[in-house]
Amino acid sequence: MLNTVIADLRSKTSLWLPAMVAFVVGASCAGGVATAISTGLQTASAAPGADALEGVRVLGGMIGVLTILAAAGVIGSTAGFVLSAQSKDHALWLIVGFTPRQLRQTLRLEIFSLSLIAGVIAVPLSYAIAAGVLWQWSTIDIIAAGQGPIFEFWQPLAVLFLAVVSVAWGTWGLTRRAARIPEMAALREARASRPHVGWMKTALAVLLFSCGFTIILAVTSSRLGGPDDRAAGALSALLVLILATLLVPAWTIRPLLWTWTAFVPSRSNAWHLARETCRFASTRSLATVVPFAITSSVLAVLHGGGAISGGGTTLAEVGVLIGPTLLIAWAGGVCVIALIGRSRSRDHELLEAAGAPPGLILRIACLEGAIYAATALLYGLIFLVAAMILLSAVADIVLTSALIALPWGTFAALAVLTLATSIAAVLLSASRRDRRRGA
Repeated sequence: MLNTVIADLRSKTSLWLPAMVAFVVGASCAGGVATAISTGLQTASAAPGADALEGVRVLGGMIGVLTILAAAGVIGSTAGFVLSAQSKDHALWLIVGFTPRQLRQTLRLEIFSLSLIAGVIAVPLSYAIAAGVLWQWSTIDIIAAGQGPIFEFWQPLAVLFLAVVSVAWGTWGLTRRAARIPEMAALREARASRPHVGWMKTALAVLLFSCGFTIILAVTSSRLGGPDDRAAGALSALLVLILATLLVPAWTIRPLLWTWTAFVPSRSNAWHLARETCRFASTRSLATVVPFAITSSVLAVLHGGGAISGGGTTLAEVGVLIGPTLLIAWAGGVCVIALIGRSRSRDHELLEAAGAPPGLILRIACLEGAIYAATALLYGLIFLVAAMILLSAVADIVLTSALIALPWGTFAALAVLTLATSIAAVLLSASRRDRRRGA
């Protein structure tokens, strides 16, 4: 089995490389936060702020949970696409005599090996992340200015452990499903690329939905606490709902993409081909949209909601809480776009064989990237509107003043950056195809 794992990883190096980048970023951020918490607990007595020790415990624990969840989600998204791209190979393995148990063990051994390599690479990077986290914490006076990470012997082992845990959490169900699917269904799915939602994610999503709506009912139906407390509760509920919806993107983001693209009145051939490509390649589309949707929705709730409620939450303060999460999400989005270049190139080659001119293929690529970006931004807009409505209900905020208080400049910059990243990555994959053909 070990020889099979080594041979398969060697033959799929280019396919696994972008996923490995996501593994390394997730492990680096998780290990960096753990190192920062350890340093903060040791140096809290020298911090300039009061209750610095409690601040490190509460803030560090919250950031740690968000980071692990983001790492597991993004890793699962990238690894899921890689496994989906190999489903035809897995079906052939089953046909030639592999049992489902052998296939499952082989895939998990491959991923375990990659997670260990990612953890080793992430060890030195985690100290750079820890230094950044500590600098952020020094701006809110729970860490002394200039404090660097303090090395302890267990930290490299913790990075390796977090790398394995986050990768295993994100891919456990994917490997089980890849081994259980019938051979002919795997061959069909290699072409149809249908998304799948496991029962564990479904149960967790239902639990989080219940928690989120319970918090909303509590803050809207009672007057417990002051307006600031109710506003904080409403924003917390929206963050829980974001996590719940992103756990089951096939039931949330996929219908959103189908719905808004159906209402675009364009009769352009390029638009219809781009729209149908995004709809047909559901796994590819969801893997692309989810990381950017994390960024847009979390910024909408924390930065936008903080500005509406009068908390004056700056972008730097938002970064203190979700900086590692946003780094993981954005890196994961770029890695997924790099992963889908091969399948997108095949689509473009089919269009060329059907007689499509190069200009049409270029427009299709631009529109496909724009659809991904617009879906992620629309997802964030939904939660921004929800934050405005909730805050106006629980904190007596007028909607017109809420609109004025929103950080429109930041949101515009986020929209431009998301759109540019998606379109540029799609065009880059198309240019790589043209260069290979020219060679």
